[in-house]
Amino acid sequence: MKKLFTTLLLFLIIVSAKSQDQFEGTWVSESSTHATTVIASEFAVLKVFNVSFSQDSYIEETILYQTDNEFTTKLYNPRNGYSVVIKYKLKNDILICEFSGDFHGIVKLTKQKYNE
Repeated sequence: MKKLFTTLLLFLIIVSAKSQDQFEGTWVSESSTHATTVIASEFAVLKVFNVSFSQDSYIEETILYQTDNEFTTKLYNPRNGYSVVIKYKLKNDILICEFSGDFHGIVKLTKQKYNE
């Protein structure tokens, strides 16, 4: 029984750790020049920021809430006063971003592929 419990606990830790790694990377959409970068540890999403080289722009997001399957951030752009709350969910390798605030809508992001 003790081995079963230990094995189950180890499995849950591994599954939980992988669920945060799925968000890590740089994500892009066809509708924006900004690329969204997500940095995650084994247990949590640590940082989210957006970069646009064509607009010379860097915007950091504040993480408000997170679970194993989704996380929510707040983005404020001091250049123009734009403020939104973004709920991120992963579905079939697409990061679904549900915006509320100055923009209401859904934006789909795909993971940027890099040659390794």
